[in-house]
Amino acid sequence: MLTEEESQAIRNKDFVKVKSVQEKKATIRDAILRLEAPAVEGKSRFAEDPEVQAAVQQVMKLDQANSQHLTQEMASLKQSVETQTQTGTRLRRVHGAYAQRQASASWQAVT
Repeated sequence: MLTEEESQAIRNKDFVKVKSVQEKKATIRDAILRLEAPAVEGKSRFAEDPEVQAAVQQVMKLDQANSQHLTQEMASLKQSVETQTQTGTRLRRVHGAYAQRQASASWQAVT
């Protein structure tokens, strides 16, 4: 099932695969909409079928879980990038401060 494949890709942080699976799901969704034309009252001809309802609910539940997980992963990655950026800035400041001191100390030692 594509939704399970998407879930696995999210867990593995394989975002290229996530995008690929989402594109496949969109293609299938479009095909279903074309094949499943609404009936007279605007209802799907499968709206009353308990098996179809159960399957749709399961897919929707999995999609919602995937969406939440993907949102969490993206937030985590964003936080990681921000932390690394801050760490890099601090390291440059520390390096700059110590490099200036060492340069003058070395110069004084030479004279």
